[in-house]
Amino acid sequence: MTKERKVVRTKGSAVHPSVGRGLSKLGVDLGFARRARQISTTDMAARMGVSRSTLHRLETGDPGVSLNTLAMALSVLGLFDRLTDLVDPASDEIGLLMSRKALPRRIARRHAKRPPADAVENPATHGSNDDEPEGW
Repeated sequence: MTKERKVVRTKGSAVHPSVGRGLSKLGVDLGFARRARQISTTDMAARMGVSRSTLHRLETGDPGVSLNTLAMALSVLGLFDRLTDLVDPASDEIGLLMSRKALPRRIARRHAKRPPADAVENPATHGSNDDEPEGW
């Protein structure tokens, strides 16, 4: 007997089960943080500029809640800096490792370009016109 899985969808897109679990945990954690700060759902929603039902959807991990709603909730809780630093390149270990691998192993010294063999001995005087000021 095969167990059927409920496919969660948001705006037509399927939500991967691991993403759904992560969003659910995020919602529970947001609710815990709100309660730890002793903020009621009415006050929290008002400070976020959303309805209580939208806050409830956020705290239950609804994947259709906007990123702006999450950002506003984090701002009210004093945790917005965590969102802004979430994928900071300086803390992206994989990105840093890939950048390091892309570096060349050696850097060859660049040689100055040599003038062609048929160039005139003194290029400053070559083709100069006595009527023009020096440097033109």
